[in-house]
Amino acid sequence: MHRHPWMRMLSMLLLTVGVLAGCGSAPAAVPSTGTTVSLTAAAIAPTTSAVGTAAVATHAAGDVAMTTVAVVSTAVAVVAEASGTPVTPTAAVTTTPSVAVTVADLKGRKVLIGTEAAYPPFESVDATTNQIVGFDIDLMNAVAKLINIQPEFQNAAFDTIFAALQKKQFDAVMSAATITAERTKIIAFSNPYIEIGQIVVTLKSNTAIKSYTDLATASAVGVQTGTTGETAALKEGKVPDANLKRYQAIDLAFADLANNAIDAVVADSPTVGNYISQPQYVDKLQVIGAPFTTESYGIAVQQDDSELLNAINAALVKLKADGFIDQLKAKYKIK
Repeated sequence: MHRHPWMRMLSMLLLTVGVLAGCGSAPAAVPSTGTTVSLTAAAIAPTTSAVGTAAVATHAAGDVAMTTVAVVSTAVAVVAEASGTPVTPTAAVTTTPSVAVTVADLKGRKVLIGTEAAYPPFESVDATTNQIVGFDIDLMNAVAKLINIQPEFQNAAFDTIFAALQKKQFDAVMSAATITAERTKIIAFSNPYIEIGQIVVTLKSNTAIKSYTDLATASAVGVQTGTTGETAALKEGKVPDANLKRYQAIDLAFADLANNAIDAVVADSPTVGNYISQPQYVDKLQVIGAPFTTESYGIAVQQDDSELLNAINAALVKLKADGFIDQLKAKYKIK
């Protein structure tokens, strides 16, 4: 009997699911030389593909303990994509675990993490406890629990933080760090864990700036030095360099804006949302328009530290699939 190509694909998929399910019944032996297997994961970053959620499976070299977690995939979507025919799920159609994620046990390895703790809601210093807190801290602590590392956060200047990582002064950087081609020349990034954009803030009394395109004629625009906000103000906003006021920390830019010392601030949208909701700014500052860039945050590590990078990536797959990252976004009011 002749089979359509999509039927053959479905058969192969179901066979693969069966094999993987069988493998999950007992811990697999890790080859003494070590192997690494990676499957591109829809769970790592948003995608419009109909194939569903895949996963990353990392087998670290040597005698490494593994924890296997299930990730959901939809077989019906594979059929739909392969055949080109829309498929409407019915009560008889269910989603089942298909591909497993193996998360390496790094055996309590100590990891020093650089962060610039003046960028809420991602990282800031709690005035009561004097501890660094925020979205990034919560996420890294969850990653650390999964891969068995001991994280220690150290406050550092953002404009030199990646150079410090390259020089091995840190094991990792987690500091609302946008993944850029320039930065990846000297360090490595994990897969993205959140998407943001640059946005403009002005005084509520300012009527001259109605869009980021109006920044080109502003007398002074505040940014944090070394950030993608600085890049966006210059490139997309076309702010003359002479009119760009650079700050070591973004809180100083917001303070100057509130005192009418500058015309606008360009910064990451979640951080802008945090600052303008603070009591001292809520009646003074306003957001102008929507974010005018699209960026992704990642966790940075040294380029030769594949052990830590692979472990972090596998943990992020699980945390995203489990809905933990969405819970953090809700906790910190990040849209």
